[in-house]
Amino acid sequence: MVDRGVGYKDLRGFLSILEEASALRHVRAQVDLRHEIGAISARTLRHKGPALVFENIEGYPGQCLVTNILDDVEKFALALGTEPSVEAIIERIEHGKGRPIPPRVIDSAACQEVVRTGDDVDLDQFPTPWWHELDGGRYIGTTGGVITADPRTGYINVGLYRAMIKDRNTLSVSARGDWEVGAKPPGYSYGAYTHVLLNEAQGKPTPVAIALGMDPLLTYAGGRVLPSESLQHAEYAIAGGWRGAPTELAPCKTSDLLVPAWAEIIIEGEFLPNERSAEGPHGESQGFYNSHSQVFMMHVRCITHRKSPVSYGLICGAREDFPKFMQSSYARSLLATVDNITDVHVPEEIGAGAGMFLFVAARVETTEEVEQLITAIGGARWGGNLRPRWFIIVDDDCDLHDLEEVMWRVGISALPDHDVQITERTFPLMHEPMTRLYDEKGSRIFIDATFKTKQAVKNGKTVGFTLPVNKISRELAGKVESRWREYGID
Repeated sequence: MVDRGVGYKDLRGFLSILEEASALRHVRAQVDLRHEIGAISARTLRHKGPALVFENIEGYPGQCLVTNILDDVEKFALALGTEPSVEAIIERIEHGKGRPIPPRVIDSAACQEVVRTGDDVDLDQFPTPWWHELDGGRYIGTTGGVITADPRTGYINVGLYRAMIKDRNTLSVSARGDWEVGAKPPGYSYGAYTHVLLNEAQGKPTPVAIALGMDPLLTYAGGRVLPSESLQHAEYAIAGGWRGAPTELAPCKTSDLLVPAWAEIIIEGEFLPNERSAEGPHGESQGFYNSHSQVFMMHVRCITHRKSPVSYGLICGAREDFPKFMQSSYARSLLATVDNITDVHVPEEIGAGAGMFLFVAARVETTEEVEQLITAIGGARWGGNLRPRWFIIVDDDCDLHDLEEVMWRVGISALPDHDVQITERTFPLMHEPMTRLYDEKGSRIFIDATFKTKQAVKNGKTVGFTLPVNKISRELAGKVESRWREYGID
């Protein structure tokens, strides 16, 4: 693959690219921060609609907020500068991860065009929605990068954690899901949670910054599990690999932390030792409202921002403004050594935030091969944002992206008393489990919905699913799809 730039360096540049691709709409009708923006964004996500720019927000004349810029293949491909296919996106992601580019510090940062300290610090100056109807407050941090440094190495971590406005200069930051030193499973990174605990052990506060309105590559990097303890400034470096150029950084005004120079808003502050607060409730990706009783309190010392800053946020839910379809690529990488698996898919429409369902297509001819497949799948190291409980195995001629076809095969092929296995789950899920959703002692279910293995000999004849499946071939379907506009059918 030839490295090439993505054609933008900040959120504003990416919005221009979306507009050129007719993938962005301006909402000029007056909208209310209390629930309305969230409801509009959620409805648009359900219908796989365009990115939205809200330009007429009640109480905030002249300010705008954007949502829904990274939720589908087409938009994410534009962010990466590649073809709009999952295969091309995965290739670009893996290529950039393998070739990180160290960030560089620049002298003049756009994110520091305006500097506010002391009594001028006011989190209410930016349009921040109540995203869901039962939210306990306004969440300014939904796509913002929470930036902390490992006190042992100085390496910076950027993580996407939710942050709720408590008052004009205080935030609750739910930096959860990290692992304490020594308890980290392979492949996990240490982030803000661990950094705070390490500093608290020394009686020290933890400097923190939140970058709002980052470019989409940094936003995506902040939501990924990356090796921040072994690669210096991992999120910045890997985003640079995707960008094809170094991520440009600037020193904070009140600490030594380095922040994205082209972000829209930077909130600077610190976590004081052993200080915790309750926050929430907040509507989460898993489809429920949840509160946390013990989260970090961020005392804001300084806010810097661009002139006329653009706010960017998302409404959490089973569908949200983050490329969840990439969960399938993560699952595929975990099962890459299983030769007879031909495709893996995490269905967004029923998987919710944690990817509870996993579809597997495989070349299998016997029940023994299915058993071997179940053993291999069960032995994979599931975790992070992918914690499947329901595994459905089908033949390699099944289109895993067609939910109707997958469930038809389950209904017609799988006998509950013969083709269903329930096994104990042996892998950890989260640092602090959330009741039943993340119970580390739960179970998994494997459903054998294959056809080719369901054969037997009766009266000297082979019986079972020996007839071809009545469906349009992939080749013919591809031909029709390539000519669809030519047919003139809307």
